[in-house]
Amino acid sequence: MTRPMRQLFLLALPLVAFACGNTPPPPPAAPAAPKPAAHTEDAGTAPAAPSLPSIQSLTAAEVKSSTCDPEHQKAIEQLLARVRAGMTQKASDDGKPLGMTEVFHRVLPLTQAARSLEISVKGRGTEVHVLAYGARDLSLDVLAEKGAAATTLRSPFQRSSATDLSLDVPKFAAVKELASDSRQVSVKVGQPLVVRLTGEGCALLVAFLKPSL
Repeated sequence: MTRPMRQLFLLALPLVAFACGNTPPPPPAAPAAPKPAAHTEDAGTAPAAPSLPSIQSLTAAEVKSSTCDPEHQKAIEQLLARVRAGMTQKASDDGKPLGMTEVFHRVLPLTQAARSLEISVKGRGTEVHVLAYGARDLSLDVLAEKGAAATTLRSPFQRSSATDLSLDVPKFAAVKELASDSRQVSVKVGQPLVVRLTGEGCALLVAFLKPSL
């Protein structure tokens, strides 16, 4: 090999080595774009509605004023309609209608001072079921002629007089289970009943007569 060719060969070696094994590494990949945060509305996690106040504040105001709040009274009248419907559909074990007849009802405000009412029972029968319902605790007594309790027997219909014994007053938390009391009384024909009630706030008092067979 002549000298000029040897020099040319030596100059070409670095180029060959660079092309065969010294290729520069590729540039690093760009970082992945962050995923957008999920919206809470899409995930079904909307903020909960604020809780409603207890009806206790309403009944306490009714005790002070000795009057029923109009919306509370309206809700109790709706309860009365459900109790009427339920009691008139009551049947005996053999499926025969009992023929329960309403003889009295009153929506009234109660306090811890006993309130007495007289119920005149007219009709063919001697068995009377006296029922009382309210949002707060209440107590019921049926008095005999001399002022003593006529009976302590509670009506079997106290908790089953209607399929829905709840109370829903606008702007207040619903009362799913009402306070209640009752008496099943045997009376003489034409004998009035004296009912004494205590409680807190607006309540329902209703009585039904079971006809004699």
